[in-house]
Amino acid sequence: MTASSLLAAHGVLRGPVERSVVGPARALLLAGVRGRVLEVGAGTGANLAWYPSGVDHVDVCEPDPLRRRRLERRVAAGSWPFSVAVHAAAPEGPFLAASYDTVVSTFVLCSTPDPEATASALRRALAGGGRVAFLEHVRAGGPAGRVQALLSPRWERMAGGCHLDRPPTSALRSAGLVPIEQRWLRLPPPLVLAVAGQAVVRVRPSPTGPR
Repeated sequence: MTASSLLAAHGVLRGPVERSVVGPARALLLAGVRGRVLEVGAGTGANLAWYPSGVDHVDVCEPDPLRRRRLERRVAAGSWPFSVAVHAAAPEGPFLAASYDTVVSTFVLCSTPDPEATASALRRALAGGGRVAFLEHVRAGGPAGRVQALLSPRWERMAGGCHLDRPPTSALRSAGLVPIEQRWLRLPPPLVLAVAGQAVVRVRPSPTGPR
């Protein structure tokens, strides 16, 4: 299962929290998305309602069969102003490198076995000038973060590999992506804190310097 579907299954992001905090964060995150989009770990399709009409096409990936069947039903029942295709594989599967204007990742990097490798796959899927739109929970600071670190092994077993205390923006940076336009959200325990933002490919200066 993906982190997004697992967290929803545990009730953390359902009901009032989804309506008052996470839903508006999804809306802001996706408001400027345009062109061709790849969403990884799409769960049951919570983001679909927030994609703007300027999107041409969305490829949604969900490896868990149960969640993917629910996602397929949602796609079939909806009236979307863009075309949608549901896939099982991650971006390193059948998807062409450098072909998406935006890659969307919401509550995914917390549970993937290798967040750095996943972040690198997100970057490879981007076309020139593309962006990664991310929404991830992070380790809190101070005593709350220490409690998360203590709880994380048990939570990981309970929530299918979801880590309470990962730093997702570090994985993005290690893949050569620079987080920008970050917004912080308060979530109920044990998640506590999340960050939403965009990430762009780091531009390395020329080794010869300016001419």
